[in-house]
Amino acid sequence: MMVAPIRSVVIAPLDLDLADFQPDAPRPHLALMPETACEPGVIHGVVTRALAAHTDRRGSLLELLTTRDGPIEPIVHVYQVSAEIGSVRAWVYHRRQVDRLAFTQGRFRIVLCDIRRDSPTRNMLNVFVLGHERPTVLRIPPYVIHGVQNIGSEAAGFVNMPTMPYRADDPDKCRLDPGDKRIPFSFDE
Repeated sequence: MMVAPIRSVVIAPLDLDLADFQPDAPRPHLALMPETACEPGVIHGVVTRALAAHTDRRGSLLELLTTRDGPIEPIVHVYQVSAEIGSVRAWVYHRRQVDRLAFTQGRFRIVLCDIRRDSPTRNMLNVFVLGHERPTVLRIPPYVIHGVQNIGSEAAGFVNMPTMPYRADDPDKCRLDPGDKRIPFSFDE
């Protein structure tokens, strides 16, 4: 289905050429913040990358992923999630894919729980508060249970860049009720 533009008009010929535009001047290398992995107290395999905003008078730019600083896991599927105030998306885990959740707006509480039998951090629970005040990409490995709650004062969104595309015929998502008492965390608090 083709989407028509909101407005389309034929204008008089312009006295303008592509050569009239000036290329951006080179800037110092703006590397992504380093990944923080396997810190004490963080579930094994969970990686965080703080995002540095490049700001000017117009606003800001946040780089979520780039291969400029070295190889990354594949970018095969990217989607944005909107979350109403107080909404909870929990509990889930994936068998194959790695989630890479980018929180840059709003205020979100992300809860991770490790029940992997062979994990050195088995039975560990992590709680992160991420978003506008602390923009971060959070890498969640397979089999780590997770939930996301919008704890901000307005609807907001986050981006997921999983390492595998969604397959409707074989979804890689396993769910548990958000109120399940076997996970020692309540989204009501």
